[in-house]
Amino acid sequence: MLTLFAMFGIVLALSSRGEPRVSVPNGAVMVLDPAGAIVEQVEYPDPLDAVFASEFNREPPQTSIHDITGALKLAKTDNRIAAVALITDSLGPIGPSHLHTIAQSIRDFKESGKKVYALSTAYSQASYLLAAEADKVYMNPAGNVFLTGYGFYPTYFKSLLEKLEANVNVFRVGTYKSAVEPFIRDDMSPAAKEANLAFLGSLWDQYEGAVVEARGLEAGALTNSINNLPDRLREAEGNFAKLAQNGGLVDELAPRTVWRNALKEEFGENPGGGNTFKQIHYQSYLAAKQESRRGGNEIAVITAQGQIVMGDGPITVSAAETLVGYIRNARNNPNTAAIVLRVNSPGGSAFASELIRQELVAAQEQGLKVIASMGPVAASGGYWISATADEIWAAPSTITGSIGIFGVIPTFENTLAKAGVYTDGVGTTEMAGAFSTARPLSDMTKDVIQQSIENGYSQFLSLVAEGRNMTVEDVDKIAQGRVWVGSTAKDLGLVDHLGGFGDAVAAAATAAGIEDYDVVFYRDFPSKWDQMIADILNSSLGIDFKSQASQSLSPVMQTAMKLKGEADMLLNFNDPMASYALCLLCKVE
Repeated sequence: MLTLFAMFGIVLALSSRGEPRVSVPNGAVMVLDPAGAIVEQVEYPDPLDAVFASEFNREPPQTSIHDITGALKLAKTDNRIAAVALITDSLGPIGPSHLHTIAQSIRDFKESGKKVYALSTAYSQASYLLAAEADKVYMNPAGNVFLTGYGFYPTYFKSLLEKLEANVNVFRVGTYKSAVEPFIRDDMSPAAKEANLAFLGSLWDQYEGAVVEARGLEAGALTNSINNLPDRLREAEGNFAKLAQNGGLVDELAPRTVWRNALKEEFGENPGGGNTFKQIHYQSYLAAKQESRRGGNEIAVITAQGQIVMGDGPITVSAAETLVGYIRNARNNPNTAAIVLRVNSPGGSAFASELIRQELVAAQEQGLKVIASMGPVAASGGYWISATADEIWAAPSTITGSIGIFGVIPTFENTLAKAGVYTDGVGTTEMAGAFSTARPLSDMTKDVIQQSIENGYSQFLSLVAEGRNMTVEDVDKIAQGRVWVGSTAKDLGLVDHLGGFGDAVAAAATAAGIEDYDVVFYRDFPSKWDQMIADILNSSLGIDFKSQASQSLSPVMQTAMKLKGEADMLLNFNDPMASYALCLLCKVE
């Protein structure tokens, strides 16, 4: 009780003195060091969980793509910002579309004549695409630039299920709907290999093209280097850092003290001390540049991020009832001039997808324009909710399409029988107890489910045909569950325009006939209690849990987090009709 009183006292003291305004030093270098996964909207953590998290339940940090691009856009025309220092050592998972979006923002910043310095210890394949845009790339002599290309190697467990004597009942429509293959095969089908290699090849071409142009290398230089890695590494005496420098990927191999001193000599010493260059962190810079809302016209941004599920949920998933509520609030807001649906989702529940789409249609029927903006992934259910928008914008590297439906219902009667467990009983109709996983599915039940899946696919084709002004037959030719990259999707008519989030917002404003507007992101915010705890813990009297959370996860923890993510996806299978429009192969990093 005394602790609680003390906490309240601290909060009152902090609130009474107000928050000090962040100042931007003249001639400062903006430090851009994104940490963790790059997402559309950052999940607000429970502050107490963050403090007391153990090694095995600690969630990795996140960074909003809009914070990164927003800071670069503002800094471009701000005379107080002299340069950008890019540090990607803490960069986590990032989709190709987000990667190219940040690279483009760096190029736009450089149009001001200001320089960008890449200062990381080493570079992953993802982080190097960003570093390649820098005017000078530093790397630690002990570091490396390890490029491998894109690949997709899922796990198959048909034989395991057979050993367990589990019966996996699969229902699908679409030649390329390979999401169910791990249940029914021990290898990738030829059709899936054809489709996967096509879109992965397009992504790699975009990656290599961007790096080659930024670094002034010969066409195909990265692919040739990777395919001849043993010989090239031998020439570099087994030294990966020297290999990167020989290949023109890195300008200077230097420890941190060297580039710190170089930037200090060029831009001056940091007023805050620390024996380093004059600088401001990009998040502090954003806080200093924060402007109050003007009021008036608003472009409402509805973010569909993560797997599409029924019910309510956090920002990490596209929960139907949550998103429907946001859309309803936006369309009932008299200030809303248009809606931008920002999608980064592999899909999920077909029923939930349709609920979200129906609410968007309701907004359109009110006279509001709906513009879909596709991020890294907008496939299956992610495409479903976008299909009838007034315009669809996608990045060239967006992974989209995957227009198909599937259902998976495993039954374990044989597995249970091996342990001496059986089920028996009676029902009043032929469908009573039909979906029990302890009993085999009857032929009648299988027939009902397959008809439902086929109807769902037909509905999917029809709404795409309606939204894209195509015939159902033409949609079916490019559907069948096949995945496409954004550039190809535009050629096929599945996408209207190639461009990023900013382009979609501008298109929404044009469609609404407005020039002056605010961009408003609809999302949940922390409760007053959570915000109070966070304020305490972020004060000088609190615990610095942010630095703890930003520590890199060990390989074991990375594997554990991946397995947890896959388990969470399975637990989110809550469609009432067991019907899913989901792309399981659409996560490419």
